[in-house]
Amino acid sequence: MTVAEPRWNGAPHALGHGNEANGGSKKGGSTPAYPPISSIPSTPAARLDEPDARPSPFPKEPILAKDFHPKDGVPVPATILYFAYGSNMCAKSFLGVRGVRPLSRINVCAPALDLVFNLPGVPYLEPCFANTAIRQVPAKPPVPPVNTTTDDDHHPIDPIWTKGVYGIVYEVTPSDWATIVATEGAGTSYQDLLVPCYPLPSSSSNANPPSTTGTKPFLAHTLYAPPISTPPLNNWRDLWGRLTAPRGAVRKIGHAQPSLRYLNLLRTGAKEHSLPDEYQAYLNALRPYTVTTRRQRWGRILFLGFWAPLVMLMLVSGKIFADEKGRAPGWLARVMGVVVNAVWLSYDYVAKPIFGEGERTIEHKMNGRWEEIKTKRRRKSFASGLRGREEAVDEEKRVLLEGHSG
Repeated sequence: MTVAEPRWNGAPHALGHGNEANGGSKKGGSTPAYPPISSIPSTPAARLDEPDARPSPFPKEPILAKDFHPKDGVPVPATILYFAYGSNMCAKSFLGVRGVRPLSRINVCAPALDLVFNLPGVPYLEPCFANTAIRQVPAKPPVPPVNTTTDDDHHPIDPIWTKGVYGIVYEVTPSDWATIVATEGAGTSYQDLLVPCYPLPSSSSNANPPSTTGTKPFLAHTLYAPPISTPPLNNWRDLWGRLTAPRGAVRKIGHAQPSLRYLNLLRTGAKEHSLPDEYQAYLNALRPYTVTTRRQRWGRILFLGFWAPLVMLMLVSGKIFADEKGRAPGWLARVMGVVVNAVWLSYDYVAKPIFGEGERTIEHKMNGRWEEIKTKRRRKSFASGLRGREEAVDEEKRVLLEGHSG
């Protein structure tokens, strides 16, 4: 499926999730009260049969909401069906931080989508957020390498999932939908996508394909950021083009890892809603981004110290200037897009070469060897003299050569 992109869609992806870091705290550190997930009733079957949910003809693939035109005379629905697949599955984020009060809920599978983590956040702290990709079903499921936890570049290998995206469809009011859009980047991070969703049993161990459940799909709105190409920087004109690009480009799929804080929101939400055990196991197996070196720690301090004030200003501005639909005005969307583009350009071309990876945990093969070297060095007495120092150097060379040959 080819999804057309809007003319302008500034992308402060990092800004759309800023409030989640606060954990819902208000002034004074108190946690606001919000109803439990169990208090939200199940979505009635009659709501899923309404014309907006099951139109005729029914689209076989996801379609942009702005390109979907129901038949004349079909009434505008009083509520909106919203498919949440990321942090909004979690009550703390959705009901607490965002303050949304869903009218009903239902667990679903969207087999036409894949869950990916390629929305830019803030390097060294919140590298990325959840997004969806239009699913390309492979002829044969990919098989991970045998007996290994890292690839050739020492990047940890994440588990492979090939059964679509699982999540929750909330029934919300138009005002709550505007709140969702406003807190997800004020309408500048994502596009509004209508996606076919299949209802799931109330509890299930296995994530069975929708074709075996015997249920009919219905349409729900979800938030989606399509990939765009980013040309390399060859001159000052290219730099200006990247800064003023229509929106901050999504990152390479499969490279960036979410923070443990963000990943735990997805895990908690999946558990709260009793999504299939198999899908929960997949989320639990995903690896978070972890700082492992002193350079990365310094990079986090300096990078955030420089960019955090401006990012917070954009976050606050997006809420202040958002319209009744939760969308920021065009001029602010452009400014927010420039800020996010500048953050990631400074990371790619300045911070990363100096401080190292700010998106993905790196597991170095030689870490164990270096510890062995340090231990052997500590055993050498300072009074061992020149001969002892020469022996230590020879031992270091031997260990390094063994590690390289392995």
